[in-house]
Amino acid sequence: MSTIEATDEEPPAIAQVSPGMEVHDAGGVPVGMVDAVQQPDTDIRPQLPAGPAELYMATGYLLVDRGEQFENDVYVSGAQVDHVSGTGDGALVTLNVSWAELDRAVD
Repeated sequence: MSTIEATDEEPPAIAQVSPGMEVHDAGGVPVGMVDAVQQPDTDIRPQLPAGPAELYMATGYLLVDRGEQFENDVYVSGAQVDHVSGTGDGALVTLNVSWAELDRAVD
């Protein structure tokens, strides 16, 4: 019989994120909607330069759709996700950085 060890370690905030959630930066400014989520240690490389891409793969990342009024979507590393509040259609992802600090997706 196996035993399950209880840990005090909570899962990272990115584990609570799913596509369709709204994203706000640390100041409450709307950033966009989550288009895709990759959990930490993913093998799926974001469209970013070498270096930052590997960091995002290690921490997990979100691809955030900025809407049609903005030229580029942005990536959010798992380390930049502060918390998730609410559930369902009202769920909100809050970041620990400003939107200006986010990396833009490259085409």
